[in-house]
Amino acid sequence: MLGDIMEIKSIPEIIKEMDYLVKEEKFDEAYQFAKENINLNKEYVEGEYIFKNLLEELLFQITIKKEIKRKYPLMLDYSTLYSNYGNVLLHFNEYENALKSFKLSYNYNPVNVKAIFGLCELHRIEENWDEFYKLTIQSFKYDYSLEDLSKSFENLSIYYFNEYHASNDDENLKLAIYLSRLAQYYDGSNDFTDKIAIEFDDDSLNNYDQSIEEIKDYLKSKGLPYGPSIEVITICKNLGFQLDEDKKVVPALFYFNIAYDLTRDPAIKDVIDDLEAKVERKLNE
Repeated sequence: MLGDIMEIKSIPEIIKEMDYLVKEEKFDEAYQFAKENINLNKEYVEGEYIFKNLLEELLFQITIKKEIKRKYPLMLDYSTLYSNYGNVLLHFNEYENALKSFKLSYNYNPVNVKAIFGLCELHRIEENWDEFYKLTIQSFKYDYSLEDLSKSFENLSIYYFNEYHASNDDENLKLAIYLSRLAQYYDGSNDFTDKIAIEFDDDSLNNYDQSIEEIKDYLKSKGLPYGPSIEVITICKNLGFQLDEDKKVVPALFYFNIAYDLTRDPAIKDVIDDLEAKVERKLNE
């Protein structure tokens, strides 16, 4: 019967459906859907990449500097497809297949922090702390949303909390608390006890109760990440000005808004206000 024939979905449809199911946290459905529609043994060809925007492509060129042989169009976003599948497999504790999926995602887009976070989680589970640390530090270079920046700080906090348990050195506990506070700061949560990855005892929290600026200064003195990547902010501002010059105001706003979300710099806000006024005038013409 015709009704029993499985509907053949296009790759863009599969990518879209998987993204929806994962965002809605419908993991059982996502797992079944992936099993029927996604090839976990896909062959990756060196030099083939997918970038969601110019920012990612420029970050890739600046930090990774590998030759781009072919760029897939965004409608074939295998990187997001496989990072989503990796997260579904993680949910069901299928670590070996999750590793395959996250590696594919990372190959297609090495600046996709969702792939990096997935690999970090697998290293955490395996207690491979050296690799966990390396990838976590790497993730800071590519964070261009507050959510991702917060996650990077949370991961680094987890690393130093583990170091504290291994060494009983209070310096590691202090770093874990400071990094966790920055994770909360960039997450936009006012309550330190809300959504933290680690439960610190009250005495420890009181001992290391510093302002955000003091925490940033201390982390900077230790050579650790203390805020968003300068490269990300610089590229966003440069792209914004360049696109505005080319009379592409809406894309310019996209990049300026990223820079402002990360920095809250009033000078960037002034530029955004001017561009929004420009858009408004065009709409009223």
